[in-house]
Amino acid sequence: MPWSIAEFYLLLPAFMLVLSRVAGLVLAAPFFASILIPMRLKVLLCCAVSLAVFPMVAEHVRVPVTLAGAVVGMVGELMIGLVAGFGVSLVFLGVELAMEVVGHQSGLGLGASFNPLFEATSTAVGELFQLLLILVFLCVGGHRALVRGLLDSFATLPPLSMRVSEDLAAVLVDLLTLSFQLAIRVGGPALLALMLTLVTLGFVSRTLPQLNLFTVGFPLKLSVALAALALTLVSFESVMVEALTDGLEDIAAALAAAGRP
Repeated sequence: MPWSIAEFYLLLPAFMLVLSRVAGLVLAAPFFASILIPMRLKVLLCCAVSLAVFPMVAEHVRVPVTLAGAVVGMVGELMIGLVAGFGVSLVFLGVELAMEVVGHQSGLGLGASFNPLFEATSTAVGELFQLLLILVFLCVGGHRALVRGLLDSFATLPPLSMRVSEDLAAVLVDLLTLSFQLAIRVGGPALLALMLTLVTLGFVSRTLPQLNLFTVGFPLKLSVALAALALTLVSFESVMVEALTDGLEDIAAALAAAGRP
């Protein structure tokens, strides 16, 4: 049955709670938080998703929500959305960290440029891997799974029921660990190849002291790094899908932990 204007005014505080949770996801999740997406489109997306899900969420609101309670509860709901979005962003940050280290060790960092995804400078290979990661994220339906997980959280974690517990902190630590493990898996082969190249150049410099290592070493390290990264791309998709799956599972565990008393 359609709501009257008076009924909608009474439900407005509860709607603001739903809007805050969705807005937290849009502010922190990769692809959604990109500055390439106009702010008006982000606001329209938040409002559209909130309006679509609010009729199902309204029945899970256990107590009447006052305006003062909604203002306080909006902070908690915003944190829920931020946790969901930030968990997936850690996967992207792991790849960015790996490419940042590889870029500095190989000399690719000298050609750093602005990356609009994180509003920071990054190397050309870093942007390439980030674009590939976004492509994998969209192809496997990660954006739909992330939004679906947030919407399903309204059933297990109704508005105004968030609890900060040790389990929630443990899940966040697991997400951070996953990010560092991904950085090692993506950038480890290239760093190992660069280390062997440096060791080889060290022996060559002892054998041929007249050799200009700066002239020879820079293009050699660059070639080795590009070759290693090209080989890394062979298994990049499977590694990313595994990391994204683990990240989404950890996010679901974090939301479940936040709902437990």
